[in-house]
Amino acid sequence: MPTSDTLNLTEFTVLIAEDDPALAKVLATTLESEGLRPIVVHDGENALALARGLQPDILVSDVMMPGKTGIEICRALKADLATATIPVILLTAKAQMEDRQEGFAAGATEYLTKPFSPIELITLIHKILDGQVIEPQLYRPDLSVLPVDQLAVYARELRELYEKERTERRALAEAQRRLDELDRLKAAFLGTITHELLTPFSTFGMALQIVQKASEPYPALEKPLADLGNAMAQLHRKVKGVVKFAELVHKSREPQLGLHDLHTVIPWALQPLVIIAQTRQIDFRVLIAPGLPKVRVDAELLAEAVFQMAHNAVKFSDAGGKVLTRVFEDKGNICIEVSDEGVGLTAEQMALLGQPFEASIEALRNGQEGMGIGWALVSYVAEIHNGSTRVESAGLAQGSVFSLFLPLVLVE
Repeated sequence: MPTSDTLNLTEFTVLIAEDDPALAKVLATTLESEGLRPIVVHDGENALALARGLQPDILVSDVMMPGKTGIEICRALKADLATATIPVILLTAKAQMEDRQEGFAAGATEYLTKPFSPIELITLIHKILDGQVIEPQLYRPDLSVLPVDQLAVYARELRELYEKERTERRALAEAQRRLDELDRLKAAFLGTITHELLTPFSTFGMALQIVQKASEPYPALEKPLADLGNAMAQLHRKVKGVVKFAELVHKSREPQLGLHDLHTVIPWALQPLVIIAQTRQIDFRVLIAPGLPKVRVDAELLAEAVFQMAHNAVKFSDAGGKVLTRVFEDKGNICIEVSDEGVGLTAEQMALLGQPFEASIEALRNGQEGMGIGWALVSYVAEIHNGSTRVESAGLAQGSVFSLFLPLVLVE
């Protein structure tokens, strides 16, 4: 048990004055479990002397003790300016109204009658330490139905707490079992759906080539079939993006890191957007600073992230607009920045970015459909590369700037 010689006065201290050694030990153990520093004395004279010398944060005192009673200790402390602010909690078996009145008249903060609830005592102490105002209770519930032995009250409440904790532990174990089962089902679903979603595109592509070959004598079909091919390519890319996003979220795909030249990765990633931008009459440009070092990244995931950034910029730009992708060094990072002159973003819309499937309803009405996974995927790619992202927009119709940062510590 801590003493005045070893006491760390920077912690909350509670002086316990109780002449019953067993109850005093239980009280001290209870307070220690709450992170408090209890000091125990077993008589009134030492309690008063220690209270004056140590200035504890709280005094918990039995009323009937040898030397001085708890009432006398309380009166003495309140009469001295140096100790008048020490909160005093009185514990006693004397439960009559006049007894409680005497305790409060002596300056007690609260008057608990035995047998008292340990949880009630802990709650009271925390309220006092938090600076809450304690309203003295002259009337208290009838405790005659409780065991007379205070230790029996402790035993009962500890048993109740143990049963509650065991019940909660079982509930947590069951919840964990269900989560594990859901993870297993998600992994199985992901493996199946990946195959089922991507496999048909091979058949679609072969069928389109056959139709294009057979339609060569009919020039009028050339453009519709080319548009169909482009639409299929966009859908294929979108499905692959969904699959990659799902794999990242569920950690079923480990990053395949390697040294890659961004002068090769970035143009390859953005090549499909050249035709889309031309179709939409958008000035689409890519500027990569010369001399950039190779970076250790998952090239496939990075390419997908860059594609999503630029694709969104193109998708939400009007005809005649400009989309610029720049790659350069910036404050110890490789920055991949995509800027546009498009619809811009409000503060509310920027707050939703990164949350999958939060596509704007207005965007859907305007035919700019999407599932909202683009920036979420970019954010995941940044995370697995220990990078970061940034979004800037002055508001609606003011365009946007999307940036992906890769730390140069990845460079060799």
